[in-house]
Amino acid sequence: MASSYRSIDHVMLRLHAAEPLFQLFSETFGLPVAWPLQRTDFATYGWVHLGNTDLELWAATANGDLPDHAQPPLIHGFALEPASPLAESLEHAMEAGITCKPPRAFQSENSRGESVTNFTNSVLLELSAPSCCVFFCEWDRRAALYPWPETATPVERRAQHRQALQDSGGGPLGITGLHALRMGTPDVQTHQHRWRALTGSQPGHPIAVMPDVCLELVPGEHLLIESLSLSVRSLSIARAFLSSRHLLQADSGDVLSVACEGLQLHLLETAPALP
Repeated sequence: MASSYRSIDHVMLRLHAAEPLFQLFSETFGLPVAWPLQRTDFATYGWVHLGNTDLELWAATANGDLPDHAQPPLIHGFALEPASPLAESLEHAMEAGITCKPPRAFQSENSRGESVTNFTNSVLLELSAPSCCVFFCEWDRRAALYPWPETATPVERRAQHRQALQDSGGGPLGITGLHALRMGTPDVQTHQHRWRALTGSQPGHPIAVMPDVCLELVPGEHLLIESLSLSVRSLSIARAFLSSRHLLQADSGDVLSVACEGLQLHLLETAPALP
């Protein structure tokens, strides 16, 4: 793992409505709820936990920030959890030839009425586009953002959700984590060079965004995440569950495609990660 970040903090979905997929992931698939569904005047959103990262479901009241070719439903991007402090991650990105937007902090009041920083974001510009956002997201240890208890750090909260998923056996699908992201790009060679510089992945080997998550870059008209792949304990068990609920969209034998509100979500059985 490159020194600029520890993990994928979360993956972002942009949706017309958050409720259907939130119900599918949290109730039907039994994924731990990392953030209960919230309804505000600007968006409806919630988070579920996948085992090695979180999945954010975001339905904005307006999608004018998205180009015409990348309207919901959309896998809009993902956040990297930076190595502490964030400034070191920005320096590492610059050394890799990637410029970042100036960090932007998001604050709210805690239970004592104090203004505290919840998280700070910084977009990696050469890896992003309006249709695909890749950014550093640094959570503050004192983050007071609802519904998380102020006594638990972001790392502790994620560990609790991971344990809950493990205790349930990954839910009825046996999900163990995010396995791969497939990203289309108009310039595969340039993006491969930039991602290898950031991640430390060597030529001739997969681009490992995390030890257990790879990034597949393929030719595309626009920079766009085309699909997500999740690993499961048993493909036969996952196949039977999806079939029984009419959620199996396609089956190649080695890969299952889930009926998922127009998004490309795949399941595959992978060898257990080394300890």
